[in-house]
Amino acid sequence: MSNRSKVHHFLPRVMQKSFCFRDNEIWYAEKKTDGKFKSPELTSTEKAFQISNYYSIRINGELSDVAETKYFGRVDNLLGSLIPDVLSSFDRGEVPVFSEDYLSLLHDLDYVMIKRTPEFPLNYKDLNAGKEIVREAIDKLGTCYEDQVLREKLVLELEDPVALSSYGRDVRVGAIVRPSERVKRAMSNLVVRWAVSRSKHSFILSSKIAYRIGNGGSNGLSNPNMEIWMPISPKISMVLLRDPTNSIPSIYVDTPTHIRKVNEFAAQNSGRIASKSQKLIESLTGVKSRFGTLPMSERGKIV
Repeated sequence: MSNRSKVHHFLPRVMQKSFCFRDNEIWYAEKKTDGKFKSPELTSTEKAFQISNYYSIRINGELSDVAETKYFGRVDNLLGSLIPDVLSSFDRGEVPVFSEDYLSLLHDLDYVMIKRTPEFPLNYKDLNAGKEIVREAIDKLGTCYEDQVLREKLVLELEDPVALSSYGRDVRVGAIVRPSERVKRAMSNLVVRWAVSRSKHSFILSSKIAYRIGNGGSNGLSNPNMEIWMPISPKISMVLLRDPTNSIPSIYVDTPTHIRKVNEFAAQNSGRIASKSQKLIESLTGVKSRFGTLPMSERGKIV
């Protein structure tokens, strides 16, 4: 287990690639504990959107990277083929077309991306969840000798944040990788549309990754007007929505005002954001980069 993967990207590097300012560098900002953004910085995609051991789970008492390498590895491989194919289609002036089976796969992909973010479920903390699990286990124990021995062990673990976080992490990762037939049914009539920017305005990346927008109502899957937005490049966002009359065009040219609202929603509801543009990320965070302004020739003109 000593060679297991320990750096886990909840937003895959393959998704960051199109948003890079240069090479593998991206403009990146994280929120502080007070909810305000730190100074944006130009960082590598290796360091952005990652948390140590975020998907590590216990197997036979030892931490394992099986969820990261096997489950999320397959998800990232799918993104690694989907995104270049879609971008190539747009470069050729074509609309990406998916088979029914592939569309079902996209439904699963989008829901995994919704769940794999640190923002889901809201305010979930591995440590706090672990405490609840141990306390519930203690409450269920009886008075026999074996239960008394186990109770003493669990009481000691209540003082061990590493063990508690491990319990909570096991539950969180299990919830992500476990399929839901109810969700699958709720998403079965979602179709893919593409929101594109043909102005100087661009989409950002955020740790929320794929975000549900309620359009005036709940952002739950049962809302017929709910949409799931997942930007795949500064100029293109995949949108899953319901279109029973097939009246919404496959490609929708988004307005600068709406793109700004989508970006603001992402920034307000995410702990981390990134962009190809220094100017855009400074605008959304309200904080100037502590490294100063790059020369205009290097700065990036996308806003």
